[in-house]
Amino acid sequence: MALPDGLSVDRNVKLTGRESHPWIRRGLLMLIAVFPVLAILNVFGQRPTVTLAHAVAADLKVTAPARLRSGLIFQVRIEVSAHRDIQTPQLVLNRGWWESMSENSIEPQPSAEGTRNGNVTFSFARLPAGHRLIMWLYFQVNPTNVGKRTENVELDDGSTPIANLHRSLTIFP
Repeated sequence: MALPDGLSVDRNVKLTGRESHPWIRRGLLMLIAVFPVLAILNVFGQRPTVTLAHAVAADLKVTAPARLRSGLIFQVRIEVSAHRDIQTPQLVLNRGWWESMSENSIEPQPSAEGTRNGNVTFSFARLPAGHRLIMWLYFQVNPTNVGKRTENVELDDGSTPIANLHRSLTIFP
């Protein structure tokens, strides 16, 4: 049986010269499969990390992811352990916490909320020595949010700084 015009037995039937093509296709498929596997292994985020700041008056602890993917919902836990009475505990979160993020909930509700130099402040009732204040924030990463930013937290007694905590967040597409 004759082949149609333009086709040859060597090239089109025996596939001479194309022995490596299946391996190229398999390699490209493996390259595409690497990203979901890395996501399953949590390379791209949502595993919480703990960041601590120790001070004479109180300890400040933040448990939150340091790497996220766009669109994820995540929880932040901020814990203050008082070593002495804090008359007016105030948590100051810099703007990196809200850049292209949707805040879903804050528990417990602070007695007052405000801003100071572009940072968000949460004020609470007196915190006696030996007691803890635990605050949960729930966020969602907006789908167009990609990049790296700082997410610092400061603990104040009124306007007097007690402890500063420096952390960063990386958001993958």
